[in-house]
This record gives sequence, structure tokens and C-alpha cells, in this order.
Amino acid sequence: MEVFGPQTITFEQRERIFYYSAPENIEQSLPVVFCFHGAGSSARHHMKITKFQKLAEEHQIMTVFPDAIHFDPSDRMTKQWNEGREKNAAFQHEVNDVGFVLELIDWLKLRYPVDESRIYATGFSNGSAFSLRLGLECQDVFAGVGGVSGPMVKDLAENCQWKKPMPMLFIMGTNDKLVPYDGHYDSTYMIDQLLSADETVEFFSKSWGADVTKHQERVIEDEEFFIRKDAYLQGEEEKVVFYSIEGGGHTWPGGPISQASSLTGKVATKLDATKIIFDHLIKF
Repeated sequence: MEVFGPQTITFEQRERIFYYSAPENIEQSLPVVFCFHGAGSSARHHMKITKFQKLAEEHQIMTVFPDAIHFDPSDRMTKQWNEGREKNAAFQHEVNDVGFVLELIDWLKLRYPVDESRIYATGFSNGSAFSLRLGLECQDVFAGVGGVSGPMVKDLAENCQWKKPMPMLFIMGTNDKLVPYDGHYDSTYMIDQLLSADETVEFFSKSWGADVTKHQERVIEDEEFFIRKDAYLQGEEEKVVFYSIEGGGHTWPGGPISQASSLTGKVATKLDATKIIFDHLIKF
């Protein structure tokens, strides 16, 4: 497995940066997993937290880690993906991040045997909400989406029409201090204009029509967290899945414990978000 980058392309007069990994020995057309960092973070940091790139060789896939545009160097939180919120810096600067991702897919297709039927979007926080936007607005491009701690933007959901079923896996902690789990925003939270975690998952489940059934169970014995799994099934196959971590914070489950702080909250170390998201999406 090799990690390439930083690579750059120019899109709409802006230089865009990204990293990607690919198998050294390519034996078949390659599924592609996009991995979007959170606000104020970076592609390189997201690689360290999630380690999606390590899946490339074992599973014969490509992973792509783009960087969002940073508008104000004095304020790291102005480095954001345009996930559709009016208060978002990228939204206010009219950044076409969706177009950038589509351009990046074309760039990859010119250089690698991309399996166009198996392109996925994943992300954390702002990157999660952006991944969900891609699954909604680019249904003909993405085969599935996954996210952690970044629910769907309300305005996008209210103006959506599903054209096809969209596989999805979502994870969120109930004690997230930055993004409201229940969708009820007040001055203690940094982010608003989002659906709740449950509403986000139900929204994606509706893409599968009326013949889905919901199954709920407790998963993973953990002394510190109660982890609930909601699965929306068609027949016996899970299509949309939600892991709710009671007491979990604004962190990547299974990632380094160093994520935990008084601001972000606790890390559920026994739940491997990277593996769970990948194992679910790669089936589609």
C-alpha cells in the first residue's frame, strides 16, 4: 500500500489538496472510499485518526483524503466542507465542494481502474454531514455513505427527493458537546441547522421505501458506554444502520484516546468505527 500526496488539482480557480492510497499490485477495478475530515482538521489528521488508508492493500480499494479550504488562518474552524448550512464558511464563500469531489473522481478515473459502481463517501463531524450531502445530491455517483458525529443538514433533507435506495451507516454519541444529538440547538453548541441523529438515520431509511423493518439491540459489552444498534432491514439484509453511543462524545470511536478532552468528550474505544463503516458499505 502506498499513500500519495499532497496532490493538487485546480478547480474553479482554487488549488485543492488531497492524499490517496492505492494497492501496490492492482488486480481488479478498485472501489473508492472518500474520507472527509471535520471542521478545523485536515486530511493528514483524519488519516491518523481513522486509518482508512490501511484497508487499501488488504481489500484492493482506494482511499481518498481531500482537504477543505481554510479561509481565515487565525480561526481554524473556518476550514470547513460546504455541507449546506448557511452559517458555514464554505457556504458563505460559495465553495463548490460537491463539484470538486466529482472532479477528483474524474482525476482518479484517468489514472486508475476505478469501479464506478462502488464509490463511497465517509466523514467525521462536518465531513460526515458533507458525506451525507453527497449521498443525497449525487445518488447516481455514490453507492453508499457513512458518517460519525455529523447529522444531515435540515434544509437539504426538506428539499430532497430520493431517486434510489441509499445504503448508510451512522454513529453518534449522546454526550456530543459540539453537535446536538437530539437536534435541539442552544448556545452551548457550536453547530446548528442539523437534523437529530435519529432523524438523520430515519431520513436515509426512507430511501428504501415502506418495506423496511427496524431491529434494535444492544451491542458490544462495554463498562463505560451503552451502545445501541438500530438496523433498518429489507428482508434479512441491513441497509441503513445506526450506532448510538450513550455517553459518547464528539470523537471517532476506535480512534486514539488522545481525542478525548473536556471539549470533545469520551472515546468509545471498543467500537471500531472505521471497520464498521467499511464492512457495511463495501457490501453494496
